[in-house]
Amino acid sequence: MKGGPKARLIFDLDGTLIDSAPTICAAGNALLAELGRPPLEAGTIMSFVGKGVGNLVAGMLREGGGVPGGELAPHLARYRAIYEADPCAGTEPYPGVRETLAALAEDGHGLGVCTQKPDPSALRILRGLGLMPPIRGFTGGETLDVLKPDARMFWHCAGQLGEGPAIMIGDSEIDAATARAAEVPFVLHVPGYRKASVAEIAPDARLEDYGALPAIVARLVNGRSPR
Repeated sequence: MKGGPKARLIFDLDGTLIDSAPTICAAGNALLAELGRPPLEAGTIMSFVGKGVGNLVAGMLREGGGVPGGELAPHLARYRAIYEADPCAGTEPYPGVRETLAALAEDGHGLGVCTQKPDPSALRILRGLGLMPPIRGFTGGETLDVLKPDARMFWHCAGQLGEGPAIMIGDSEIDAATARAAEVPFVLHVPGYRKASVAEIAPDARLEDYGALPAIVARLVNGRSPR
């Protein structure tokens, strides 16, 4: 797309750029083990992902019989301590992510991440896995006082990348709703952690292989006006 309009590409993190399910599930089951509870299946734990770490921990505890003591805060803090001890262990970028991000940045696109994940662990993962740079913009689950699908998260991230058309790339219904709220195109990473069908989400484009993303971006930029 050299010579064409350049875009601000805002990526979700978990299920979009990285497959973090093994790490999330290991930390969740470690917390449950400390509480004397049996482990949960990966699919059950991942069903709580997408609405912030508080929702994740609350969901796991409810599934296992309720929140011990009736107070979520100490269990949330303990989960975070377990997870943040080594958030990169077991987590990998999806195939082709590094190469595609490098190519998009070289072509002049601005790259950002907008995630519900707490800021320290998200930044540690991005840097530890060699994704930041080329990613330059960042808005995490603690950056603002709102979470996705609030469009303020999206535009906070996009605002760090200058001007130009903006596109949301994510894997879930929440990412799709964020794109709708921001009135920008949505690219669905199909192999991610969505709960609804592709047809229900109705993305502007489907991404199954990261090697196809530059062409998808070119098509959306040429077919959409910037905000």
